[in-house]
Amino acid sequence: MSKLSLSEANSIIETAFAQARSRGMPPIAVAVLDAGGHLQSLQRGDGVSFLRVDISFGKAWGALAMGVGTRQLADRYLQGTQQEGFINALNAMTGGKVVPLPGGVLIQEPNGQVLGAVGISGAAAEDDEACAVAAVEAAGYRAVPAAP
Repeated sequence: MSKLSLSEANSIIETAFAQARSRGMPPIAVAVLDAGGHLQSLQRGDGVSFLRVDISFGKAWGALAMGVGTRQLADRYLQGTQQEGFINALNAMTGGKVVPLPGGVLIQEPNGQVLGAVGISGAAAEDDEACAVAAVEAAGYRAVPAAP
C-alpha cells in the first residue's frame, strides 16, 4: 500500500501556492491529509484569515470522508431538500467538519487507490478547486474533484 510522503504533501502545497499566484488569486490556505484523514501538511499564505485554515481542512476531510471531491458534495446540497438535509446531517454527525464547497479533491494513484486529499480555501471555490487539481496532477497523481 502506497502512502503520501511529507515531501509530496509539501510539494502539492508549494504548487498550489504557485498556481494561486499565477492566477492572481488572493492568499490561500492549503491542507493535505493522508488517507486516514490525518493532517500531513498545512500552510496558509500571508494575510489569510485563521478561519481559512479550518475551511481548507474541512474541504479535504469532507472529500476523504465521503470518497468524492467536495464539488460533488456542493452539487448534492443544491439538489433539493433531501440532499440538503443529508449534508446537514453529515455536519451534525461530524461536528461541522464537512465543507460542501469545491476546493477539496481526492489524491489518487492511477490504479484508483486514494492516498489522501487536498483542500484549499481563500478565493472563489472554483478557483480553489482549480489550484488543487493542478497541484495534485503536477505531483503525478490523479485529482478527483467530482464523480466521473
